[in-house]
Amino acid sequence: MRFKQSLLLPLAVLSLGVLPACSEEGDDNPPGADAGTDAGTDAGTDAGVDAGDDYPGPSTEPGTCPEGALLCELFDEGASTPPNWTVETEHATLQVDGTRTRNGAGALHITTEDGRDERVQPGGAIARLRRRIDPFDTRLFVRAHVYMRSLPGMFGQMGTFFVLSNFDSDFGGFELQVMQDSGFALDDWSFREGQGWNRQPEPIQVGMEAGRWVCLEWEVRRDSASSTHGNTRVYVDGVLAHDFTNIGMRAFNNVSVGYGFVHPLGPSGSETWLDNVVVSTRRIGCN
Repeated sequence: MRFKQSLLLPLAVLSLGVLPACSEEGDDNPPGADAGTDAGTDAGTDAGVDAGDDYPGPSTEPGTCPEGALLCELFDEGASTPPNWTVETEHATLQVDGTRTRNGAGALHITTEDGRDERVQPGGAIARLRRRIDPFDTRLFVRAHVYMRSLPGMFGQMGTFFVLSNFDSDFGGFELQVMQDSGFALDDWSFREGQGWNRQPEPIQVGMEAGRWVCLEWEVRRDSASSTHGNTRVYVDGVLAHDFTNIGMRAFNNVSVGYGFVHPLGPSGSETWLDNVVVSTRRIGCN
């Protein structure tokens, strides 16, 4: 999710060829990091199939909501869209169905329109659900099982999964994205001096995969509730993919989940499913 104040930031960065320096993972691992890795291994064993296989879902049974979660959405109620969320679509469709789940219980199914190019006509190709949460303190974890039919079709067109934002007086936010080479990017429009838009450096050792269910975790952290900067980590099947550092922080009070392109560049067609979405102040893991 991005707004007029920073519409051209990622494209400007790409045109200059500016890439961030590689961040080293510090010793301050998040609580439950070892357990999360173990959980990711188990989930990877369950979900790990060849990209060409028609794998039907992330788990044998419906997901469960961990104790103490800020919000939990399993998409198992049979509704076309879940209640208590604000639906946001732009040249895309969003519905709950069971076409990619093993038990048919339901997952969030998003399809974006192909051929959308903001260089020709302004507008995105994206669909997501947004919900208000308690203002961000020092730790936040977002977890979803994600199935993508394909990665973004060209370099420079970033697909957005998760957004943290604040629309009140403390306006700002940032979003987790994926790129054509499977690496992750972070678009920081918190309006704090810092990284801005930056990406996981190449070569990509751990990245997103298409054609199978992936456990995608996003960790956001800062030292105190008044800290203006912090870091955010992304994990794939419990394994750390990248740690984005020097990220602007605010009292974020909205979370969005979905998929699509805020800045489509032509090959904007995609089909994606999300399931078992959990937001918590503790590490969730993949189960």
